[in-house]
Amino acid sequence: MPSPLGAPPTYSTSATLGLALLAMVAALWHFTLGALDYVGSGRYPGLALLLLSGLLLVYGVLILIRYAEARDAMGDPQPRSAMYETPHEGRVPLVGLGLAGLLVLGDLAFALSGELPLWHAGGLLLALLLGRQAWRLRPVPGED
Repeated sequence: MPSPLGAPPTYSTSATLGLALLAMVAALWHFTLGALDYVGSGRYPGLALLLLSGLLLVYGVLILIRYAEARDAMGDPQPRSAMYETPHEGRVPLVGLGLAGLLVLGDLAFALSGELPLWHAGGLLLALLLGRQAWRLRPVPGED
């Protein structure tokens, strides 16, 4: 069942903005750690963290764009239509949850191997916060 006419779009909430900003901060944090690990622990593990943080940065920027579009659409003089009821609204938090899970695994691996353990513990905290925020945004089955 679609949301009632005039209801705010899913992407226009402050939780979505929080997810986008948290994703970008976590991406920059992990990109820096990936660059340091590239030099310290080896080429391929550091490169994997660099690539994963690049994906997370793209994810955060795209969500921020969707947030801005949704906020702009709320000011349209015409009423909202069902165009906001898209399948990807349910998949976006799942992608964030998957990226956060991969970051958690990477941070645990680097912290346990002794490569910048305190910095990777901070990255682990950011990844867990990102996963929690994405989990809160996912649609609950049967809530339609």
